[in-house]
Amino acid sequence: MQNYALPTKNQVRSDINKHVEYGLSLEQQGGIPKAIQLWETILSVEAVPDIRAQANFHLAKIYETWNEVFAAQRFLGRALQLNPADAKIRTEYHNLNRRIAENQDVMIAERERKNSDQIVSLFRIATGLKLLQMDKPAHAYPLLNSRTKIYPNAAVAMHLLTDIIITEDDKNSAIEFLEDRDGLANTAHNRYTITHSGLHVFYSELAKLHQDNEVYGEAAECCEQAYWLDNAAPEPLYRKVVCEANSEAWEAGLAALDRIANHLGESPQTRSSEYPDGIDPVEYHTAAAKICASAFRTTQDNAMGLRAIAACEVALAIKKKNRPVSKLLKSLRSAGVATA
Repeated sequence: MQNYALPTKNQVRSDINKHVEYGLSLEQQGGIPKAIQLWETILSVEAVPDIRAQANFHLAKIYETWNEVFAAQRFLGRALQLNPADAKIRTEYHNLNRRIAENQDVMIAERERKNSDQIVSLFRIATGLKLLQMDKPAHAYPLLNSRTKIYPNAAVAMHLLTDIIITEDDKNSAIEFLEDRDGLANTAHNRYTITHSGLHVFYSELAKLHQDNEVYGEAAECCEQAYWLDNAAPEPLYRKVVCEANSEAWEAGLAALDRIANHLGESPQTRSSEYPDGIDPVEYHTAAAKICASAFRTTQDNAMGLRAIAACEVALAIKKKNRPVSKLLKSLRSAGVATA
């Protein structure tokens, strides 16, 4: 499962049972963060109560092993609501509640500690985003980057940065900054949850910071998380292509190119004339050319060579004086790519 790629919502929706099996396999083989994200994806697209109960149950058991007792309690409660006749879910739910009740003082102290940690995470995310608005990326970068060490992906962040108690005394200008920009939702009295849009901005901005600092692998992963949170616009995929090319990860880059084509409803060979905000078309097509050229050299697949040539031609049409691309184009033609 090391090379397992997180499926899109459409892929999960098209074959739920297969992806439930994937989730179980990920758990068994140690891919726990990816399993969490897959179970959450299943919950976002599936309406059948039994399958939703199963996804909630597996999330609960994962979080219980991570000692995230109250997250586990939340997911077990949802599983039981969805499938009250399931004896295993009911037993696990009652056992966890009994454990909490029998260790009430310890659990209360633990909850207070975790709540403080959650507030710190929100503060660092909010401060980092505020510093970016003040054009201070060097100060924002370590603050934002520190949170990915704690929350390995967007699903985990979404699950754990929820139901946070923030009193008026706890609030500061950074927290208010996040709330004013719809990055934080007030779900009940003094209780707050980070929003999808807040996490999307976090991962999108961190991807740019990683890219600027030439940490391309981390940038590509942040792009993946941003697109998972909001797949309405493909900007993170375009940025991911550039990052994968710079990492010389042509397989991942090729997959991103194909996902862009699927998103736009085009063939991989289509030359799009419109680009998302913040995407340099020359940089993008240069990256696409490098990826497809690497695939051609490895596989000798002529179709890959043609895609590489097409990307070179688009990049040169936008900017004629581009020596690296001209050199790549010449090498592809001399390598015997059949153009007719």
